[in-house]
Amino acid sequence: MAAHRQQGLMGAGAGSRLWGAVAALLAAAAVLFAIGLLVGLLVVGRHGGGPIQGWDGTVERWFVHHRGPLVGTSKFVATYLDALPLGVETAVLSLVLLAALRTPRGLLPFAAYIGGEFQVFVVREVILRHRPPTANYPAPGAVPGVHETSYSFPSGHSVAVTAVLFALAVGLTLWRRHWWPALAVAFAGSLFVADTRLVLGVHWFSDVVFGWAIGVAWGTVVALALFWLGWDDVRAGLRLPGPPARLPGS
Repeated sequence: MAAHRQQGLMGAGAGSRLWGAVAALLAAAAVLFAIGLLVGLLVVGRHGGGPIQGWDGTVERWFVHHRGPLVGTSKFVATYLDALPLGVETAVLSLVLLAALRTPRGLLPFAAYIGGEFQVFVVREVILRHRPPTANYPAPGAVPGVHETSYSFPSGHSVAVTAVLFALAVGLTLWRRHWWPALAVAFAGSLFVADTRLVLGVHWFSDVVFGWAIGVAWGTVVALALFWLGWDDVRAGLRLPGPPARLPGS
């Protein structure tokens, strides 16, 4: 009787860890949405034209004249780290990690991607900021072959790629306790992706800066919320039957 009671208490605790992680993710998503909305309305301006527009225009004109040799690389990043390809890539990566780690930690990249893309979608649908004129060739200053006409704030590449990189980096840091190499790679890689959006002229400066900040925050929260979960937590939270108990001496 006492053993069954103790097992039930342990199951309840495991279930609470799952739903605690879910609650943390939902709360973080709501806070980031509110911050994105506040920044969009007060700084960027609905439909653009906010207080930061003058700075955005200055940076956009500078990049048009200082693209250098990064145009080809930027087009590659735009194509293969766009929403749909990135979704497939993170799904495959999560499946590989699930098979290798055999813990819910394998879901980190896909969870970071899904939440990041959700933030991009909901904020864009409220702010409705148009992209720079250089986002759609053959406009003056546009890159041949570039045609991006969706809403601009925040940058989807900056949010989603940054979230995935930081979820992996923070998760690796928690696992191996060697924090700076993984975080340095995530920091440099995410800034490079953000820079490619300016090189192509498809986003304003504030799109990528605030998008990058949202991605860092979301990726970090995903890693902290999911890293500690085990399959026992998932089974207990969803009230699924556990694996069969081993008999003594088996």
